Amino acid sequence: ARAETSAGAGFWVQIGAYRERTGALDFQHRLIDEQPWLAPLLAVFSDRGMNKLQAGPYTSRDDAKSAAERIRTALQLVPTIVEKR
Repeated sequence: ARAETSAGAGFWVQIGAYRERTGALDFQHRLIDEQPWLAPLLAVFSDRGMNKLQAGPYTSRDDAKSAAERIRTALQLVPTIVEKR
């Protein structure tokens, strides 16, 4: 999986945001172990002092919504959809 990358255009599902980069990377590795289908989609972005764990990019908001629902069910958390241009 991508450890850290530049934000690609499209829709992303934000799974978590952390002040410490290690927190985002630790959660990313845990998700890769527990939900291997997420591995190729995960990336950590540094933005305004926060390290954001996101899955994507998706070409449409509908695709991102579908992924967010799957993530919500699998992880029992509420993800956010983010659009990057």
